[in-house]
Amino acid sequence: MLAVQSPGRTIIPTLRYRDVAAAVDWLCAAFGFERHLVVPGENGGVRYAELTFGDGMIMLGPVQDSPFDGLMMQPADAGGAETQICYLFVEDAGEHCAMAKAAGAEIVLDIKEDDGGGRGYSSRDLEGHIWNVGTYNPWMRQPAPASLVDPPERRSNWGRGLRRVAAMAGLLVTVAGSALVVGWALGAIPSFGSQPAAVTSMGADAPPDVEQSHPTRARDERDFDEREIKDLREQLGKERNAKEAAERDARAASDLLTHTERAATETREQLVREKTNREIAERVAQEKHEQLAAERGGREAAERAKQQQQEAKQTAREKREAKERAAKEAQKRQRRPASHSQAAAAGPAFPLW
Repeated sequence: MLAVQSPGRTIIPTLRYRDVAAAVDWLCAAFGFERHLVVPGENGGVRYAELTFGDGMIMLGPVQDSPFDGLMMQPADAGGAETQICYLFVEDAGEHCAMAKAAGAEIVLDIKEDDGGGRGYSSRDLEGHIWNVGTYNPWMRQPAPASLVDPPERRSNWGRGLRRVAAMAGLLVTVAGSALVVGWALGAIPSFGSQPAAVTSMGADAPPDVEQSHPTRARDERDFDEREIKDLREQLGKERNAKEAAERDARAASDLLTHTERAATETREQLVREKTNREIAERVAQEKHEQLAAERGGREAAERAKQQQQEAKQTAREKREAKERAAKEAQKRQRRPASHSQAAAAGPAFPLW
């Protein structure tokens, strides 16, 4: 994760909204926040978000049924009261107030100049959270100098370059780096510990011994910002290397998936071919079996016909032989009576004495 070295970045205000998606759009339009990370939720909503304002950041989570919710209460549930508020340091409080009014923000304390010379105002957002906005910079312990409220074209090119580098670093921070706050948004982490005391003024509480500018401050700030830029560049290099490694892994996984899908397709096609060939072979074997059965049936029918024909011939022969025997017997019977009559007529062939 990005090493945090600039003062003020180790404390990140966290707000809860019933409609996180609407809150993201409203805060960007009314206060000038920028989207750093937006985690989609169900039904097109937003589950969790990180918004940046200059070099600061806030986290947005949903109002949901979790152990953490038992420790919190929304302004609408407390009659509009707040126990903590967020403060935005801006270069031009009047311009910012006009932008918030144009977006429909409820101005609860209109813009005014406080005793320390700063200007600020207070407003409610779309779900009742109170925001303080002013030119008092607590890190510098003085209101923003006149150079910071000049038109944008007169501001330092170096400052704009630093903001661009910071924005680039933010865009390259991976979603995995936000696992802790996503866990909070999902209700996995019940508490973030004690909260800081609420900001209640635009700089009136600044101690009377306000630190005065000195010649070495600009150099010290420049050295600090140069070190920060160097750290950011190193972090960008690490993030770029990690991104390239992730892209290589993704390509390798994609190639493996493509190869696996191709192999699976070829296997399915081979199985289809084998099934088709098996069905063809079974059909041919069935047809051959039926043909053999038909041929066997034909042979058996021919043999039965032949047997019947032989039996018919045998029967006819036996009938013919029986008829012939009967005819011979009849002829014999006809010859025997005639010979007996002739012998009786001729008389005895031997003497009677």
